[in-house]
Amino acid sequence: MNHVYTPNLMSDALERAYAYTILNESQPLGLTKGLRAAGRALRRGAKAVGRGVANMINAQAEARARNMLYNRTHW
Repeated sequence: MNHVYTPNLMSDALERAYAYTILNESQPLGLTKGLRAAGRALRRGAKAVGRGVANMINAQAEARARNMLYNRTHW
C-alpha cells in the first residue's frame, strides 16, 4: 500500500487557539442582520438600475441634440 504523507498545516496549539477563537468569539447569525444585509443589497441594486436608466436617458438626449433626425429606433 502506498501511504501519502500530508504534513500538519498548523501545530496543535495553533489549531486549538484558532478553534477557540472561531467557536467562542464569533457572533451567531441573526434574522435582523440578514434582513438588513438583504435590504442594503436591494437598495444598492435599485440605485444601480436607476443610474443605468438615467445614463440611457442622457445618452438619448445627447444623441438627439447632436442629430435632430434621431428617432429612437434600433435600425
